[in-house]
Amino acid sequence: MSARQTPWSLHELKEALEKSASFGENEIRCTVNEVQSDVLEVQLQSAGEITLYMTLGETQILTSVVLWPRAMQDDPAAFEAMMLRNHKKLLPLCALSIDDVDGEEYYELFGAMSVRSTLESVETEVRTIANCALELAADVGPRTNAA
Repeated sequence: MSARQTPWSLHELKEALEKSASFGENEIRCTVNEVQSDVLEVQLQSAGEITLYMTLGETQILTSVVLWPRAMQDDPAAFEAMMLRNHKKLLPLCALSIDDVDGEEYYELFGAMSVRSTLESVETEVRTIANCALELAADVGPRTNAA
């Protein structure tokens, strides 16, 4: 499996993911963001309709998923310290950041790969980040009080 000769364009990547035999029928839906036309939104039905955001730069594809507001975490400082100590075990192929979304801090999971990566590698990245986001939320995400 060798790298692509030419970098992906956003629309080429969208079309390739939608036509990929790796995903089941109606498992993936890709749309170009209406506000930020350089962002591809990828919804993965097999991961609870989670939405991933992909942007393509000159050298890399950045894939991310917004998790939950930092303010929802019971003890953000303790959570962040725990993540720094356990990141390699919990998220070996992803990174966690704190990003501003409409004036509020959110945890965001992301990964980066070459803009010349094979379609198979991109598919693996999408599935890996989606699965890591679900596992992280279930294992250490904020607890909601069920009535």
